[in-house]
Amino acid sequence: MSKYEFRYLSQEDILSLNIPYEDVIDAVEKVMSEFGKGTCQLPVKVHVNSRPGTYINAMPAYVGGEKEAQGMKWVAGYPENRGKGLPVTWGLMVMNDCDTGAVTAVMDARWITAIRTAAVTAVTAKYCKVKNTRAMTIIGAGEQGKWNARLLKMVIPELEKIYVGDLYPAAVEAYLNKMRPLMPEVEFVPIYTDEERQAAIDDSQILLTATQRGDKPLIYCEMLHKGMLGIPLESTAWEGKTYTRFADRFVCDDRNLVDTYLKDGKYTDGLPPVEDQLILGDIINGVVPGRVSEEEFVITSSHGIALSDVAVGKMILEKAEAQGVGTMLTLMEENDILR
Repeated sequence: MSKYEFRYLSQEDILSLNIPYEDVIDAVEKVMSEFGKGTCQLPVKVHVNSRPGTYINAMPAYVGGEKEAQGMKWVAGYPENRGKGLPVTWGLMVMNDCDTGAVTAVMDARWITAIRTAAVTAVTAKYCKVKNTRAMTIIGAGEQGKWNARLLKMVIPELEKIYVGDLYPAAVEAYLNKMRPLMPEVEFVPIYTDEERQAAIDDSQILLTATQRGDKPLIYCEMLHKGMLGIPLESTAWEGKTYTRFADRFVCDDRNLVDTYLKDGKYTDGLPPVEDQLILGDIINGVVPGRVSEEEFVITSSHGIALSDVAVGKMILEKAEAQGVGTMLTLMEENDILR
């Protein structure tokens, strides 16, 4: 065999593709459906934690079905990078040919990580929200607070008001300045006090936390009401660290990941019986309902799994190939490496 090349895609290459967010939501919904059918492979993520509060994860996956794909994301999270002018989250996505195993692409993983996390939330909300979801509360005015607002509105057209709060008032102001022009059809209401936060929750049908890891919860059971969808993107923000005794229904994207988190002390209130741990893929496939009644409080533990990364990575690669975007790099010049 002679020279072999793969496609390299920078962050700017990916952004230049102008991928519709609806396409990402659709790709995530389809891969979650395939996972529910048992056509995928999802090993438990491997991680190293070389500094307190940090992680670097290796996240491989194989997607079966019509959109067959495989690959791995190598992603790092370093919260203190904010003070250094660097991204908190960054990494690489590697895609491999399913027939030969050859590397077909290496691409930036920031955009993938940001949007697929919000896309999982959007798909979950599509199936688990109450019918008339007029308002939602977002605690945490960072990147995920923004991404989730954008994508949730796409699956909840009736959403007309978003309350937003943060530990830092300046973050709320920056959020409003960014989001109001992007979503003029939505009323954004800032939260600055505990009283305003409670009033926002009382008026909302969705409560989403996208904060950084904290020492104590921001959300307690007595603050909640029935007929809500709870989305803890950061588990420490909730009493019970995601699962709370107030919940009537528990929805996750992967039971194996839930088991891993349980061993790591994530769910301090424990978990419902295994038969009551609903899988998003089963809900999409109509095996179980996402919500039995409008009065239930549904809590989610869907933080995004490698299957979503691989599905979105495949979509990016296909669009890049069609548009001729990216740089072709040489992996090898010849087959024989013995010297």
